Amino acid sequence: MLNSAAPPLPKNVPVPSRRRALKADPLAPNLQEDREWLIKWLIQVPDITVKLCTTFLGDLGDSKSGYPGALIATMMASEAAFVIEHPDRAKDAAAVYVAGVDGALDAYQAIRKKHVNYRLAHLDDLIQKRDQGKLVDYVRTTAKKCKPNG
Repeated sequence: MLNSAAPPLPKNVPVPSRRRALKADPLAPNLQEDREWLIKWLIQVPDITVKLCTTFLGDLGDSKSGYPGALIATMMASEAAFVIEHPDRAKDAAAVYVAGVDGALDAYQAIRKKHVNYRLAHLDDLIQKRDQGKLVDYVRTTAKKCKPNG
């Protein structure tokens, strides 16, 4: 983690609000700046830590489409928002990961509404697991494949 001061949280656009915007319309052109800000903020802020583990999401397709970046940014925003909203559970890696995967799945569904040809069988499967109440078990099992530092 960097030692420099974190960029200040804008008074009117906290991380949870950015997470909601990213989940609702992850490809909105005006959110690119939010995604960049979020990544810089997470790198620099000393007391909010999220672990990036894209293993949960599998192959997200062609990065040129912008979809993978939007999904990963939403995952990170969802994890950060969870840590902010539930500081007592910030060290519960599984809970943080579940929040991130859940946010990424919401973003995937939002993308699919606008871009019906973007279909990832793995994410469709995860949505089914979530609907069946099996997402937490999937995350706990898959977390073992994540690198210790992210």
